[in-house]
Amino acid sequence: MAEAERQEIAANAVSAVRKKIPEWIDVFSLCADETRMKILVALHAAPNSSVSQIAQATGLAPNTVSQALATLHKSDVVQVEQDGRFRRWRLEHPEVHRLLHQVDAPHSALHPDHH
Repeated sequence: MAEAERQEIAANAVSAVRKKIPEWIDVFSLCADETRMKILVALHAAPNSSVSQIAQATGLAPNTVSQALATLHKSDVVQVEQDGRFRRWRLEHPEVHRLLHQVDAPHSALHPDHH
């Protein structure tokens, strides 16, 4: 393959995803934190968990979990719903969900079916 052809293929690849790059940078920076990754893996396996359930599952302090969830919520990665006296958290961001699949985050019976 000629060098010019290789260069053109690479340039076309960059051009094809150029508009998505800022979003992926945001996704990667959110996931580049060990605390947030643990929380995301826990929510991936057990959606609609409370802060205390996430804290127990990850070994993190509830306050740490709450702060990380606030960051993820602000970025529209997770959503929360009131359920009586509990706030139930779930993963909402499709790209983060796909990324979790790429790192083999496990599913459970609680995880909704999808493909």
